[in-house]
Amino acid sequence: MESKITFIMLIALLLEVKGYSQIRKNHFPAATFHQADANITGVSFGLFAGLSEKHINVITNGLRLELIGTGLLLPLAPHAPVYKDENLIPLKDVVFAEKINGLNLSGSGTIGDDCIVNGVTLGTIGQYLYATNGASISILCNVTEKQNGLQLSMFNDVHKGNGLQIGVSNDAVSYKGLQLAVITNSVNKSRGLQVALFNKSKDLKGVQLGLWNVNQKRKLPLINWNFKG
Repeated sequence: MESKITFIMLIALLLEVKGYSQIRKNHFPAATFHQADANITGVSFGLFAGLSEKHINVITNGLRLELIGTGLLLPLAPHAPVYKDENLIPLKDVVFAEKINGLNLSGSGTIGDDCIVNGVTLGTIGQYLYATNGASISILCNVTEKQNGLQLSMFNDVHKGNGLQIGVSNDAVSYKGLQLAVITNSVNKSRGLQVALFNKSKDLKGVQLGLWNVNQKRKLPLINWNFKG
């Protein structure tokens, strides 16, 4: 009997400790995003997010200010870090270090493959995020695993996108919507419209407009198409 009581007490103690460790701190109107388990309503601030492997589990509701971001390192990468195979980690299986609901402003760009933005994210040099629902805008490059909305920069790369890509060059594994590029659009699976000097799709269901257009059916100048699966 005593052993059963001791066992029950130990289980209760463990549950209490676990529950206590998951208590989230609420901050208003401002706080740093360099902390764990925090809800920040108003303004969150900091610099060089993404350098630590620790999942800090911070939610910002409002404005997130990153004075200097690790996005300045993105152009030095030998290739875009976006997944190139067909299978992407499902959203429900991602443990997010940060969730930003509102506006994210970074002096050089935010990098976080475990970060999601619901709203608008702006970075001057480059950005790499797991997901953006809204708009992702930077001068040099945008890399997103899942993009719903607008992706605007010189060089855009996305694994799975829905909406509009605008840039000098656009790349995607799978894209639904409109791709507008000065030079090239390149995508494995495309559903919609591609407009650029050079368009390439391995699995097109839509229309290509450009100087040279390539899809799984044919290669043609000016206009190309395919509407069959």
